[in-house]
Amino acid sequence: MSTTPDTVDLEQRLRAALTARADLVRPEDLAPLAPAAPLRPRWSPWVLLATAAAVLLVLGVVLQGLGRDPRSDDVAPRPDEPPVVLPDDVGRDWEADDVSTPARLDLDGDGTDEVVDFLGEPTEDFDGRTRLETTLSSTGEEAYGIAELGTTIGTTALPPVDADGDGDQELVLRYDDPAAGPAGGGHPVVFDLRDGLLVEAVAEEPELLLSGDIPVPGTKTEHYEMVHQQDFWVEDGELWSSRSVNAYARGNMTIVRPLVTVRDAWTWRLTEDGRLEHVDAGCLRHDVMDDARTPCEDGAADDLPDVADVAEESIGLGESATFDDGYAFTARLEAVADPSLVVEGADGRTIDHALDVADPRVFTTQPVGVFADGASVVIASSSDPGYVQVLRQDGGRLRALDPVGEVDLTDDGSHRTWLTPDGTLVTAVAAEDDSWRLWFWQTVSRSEMAALPGAVVCFDDPTDPSTMRRC
Repeated sequence: MSTTPDTVDLEQRLRAALTARADLVRPEDLAPLAPAAPLRPRWSPWVLLATAAAVLLVLGVVLQGLGRDPRSDDVAPRPDEPPVVLPDDVGRDWEADDVSTPARLDLDGDGTDEVVDFLGEPTEDFDGRTRLETTLSSTGEEAYGIAELGTTIGTTALPPVDADGDGDQELVLRYDDPAAGPAGGGHPVVFDLRDGLLVEAVAEEPELLLSGDIPVPGTKTEHYEMVHQQDFWVEDGELWSSRSVNAYARGNMTIVRPLVTVRDAWTWRLTEDGRLEHVDAGCLRHDVMDDARTPCEDGAADDLPDVADVAEESIGLGESATFDDGYAFTARLEAVADPSLVVEGADGRTIDHALDVADPRVFTTQPVGVFADGASVVIASSSDPGYVQVLRQDGGRLRALDPVGEVDLTDDGSHRTWLTPDGTLVTAVAAEDDSWRLWFWQTVSRSEMAALPGAVVCFDDPTDPSTMRRC
């Protein structure tokens, strides 16, 4: 075995040190400490050889570390980081379904797009894995990967991204959680070409990539829970995601939030070790009507809810009105002995419902939150400003819905209730600091209605909803 000058010099220095140490040992030092237990010599040849080998090994490791770049196996594993899993070569005999669309993108960065086919694992419920398969234009070699997308039907790629900025493109697919329902819960799945494999990039904070209404832990009540609205998209070759700054009440297939919301935003980049990490991209205002996203200005906030207008038109005793939206019917207030509401549907059904309030009035706008396949109306009283009642058709009769939950259905000093022209029934509840919490009424069963919380606002005049403003 060859030796280097450094090794020879080290051996000479080690031998000199050991010789000097031996010269310090005197005869009296070798006398036994106890007659019954004689000691072994302090330095044996085996000890000398083992010590020299250990010093050389340590020195070699140090010199090796200084003389080259660190390798991945030099670094201690960090268990808090998600592992990157290489795909198995399975599914060569799977087939693509008729509604899946192959993706086209430049995976290897040579300027020519590859065509990626999606082959679905055959399962009874079409919920198996998806094989990603392509031929690289630069080498003619096959590249493949395995994806879990929730379904094997209709696989379609999002626009590609260059998340690591190296000139080639990464494949972006969408996972949809079939158990999430209308609230959503999908997320993007990004695949990077690494050594001939399409490897899934692991997100460092995957919850920031979810889309839909994401529940806030610990906020679920009997009738609603608070959720953040989240989304992801691809724009100009970058993967973006966002989350609403505020949380909103969701219940009974309804979410209480304004049309324009303020959201925190992030872009996502791919690190050298195959992880997706988020980069703060500031604040965006999201307009749900046209799905537009614009940068926030200083002090940006959610839009106020569009409930400042009041539906004031109503009918009294001896009057009638026609309702044309949804289920068409006419309603009239009669007074033979006690007041009653008579509803005649376009389908020929007639209902006569006795009222237990003096001087009743029926608003000519239907409450959309309790709208059903039949008539629904809001009843007030000219002589009792605090009286509010909602009637909803249940088969061949009208049923008065029982208000349940956290808010009373009334109109008094601490509660202001009104119906908007688009049929939203709102109650504002006063707080101690002169602010008011808006609550929005929804049907929660055949016989009950409950209010879901909305924004906190202020009024210049609490009796006039048109004076509503930010606090």
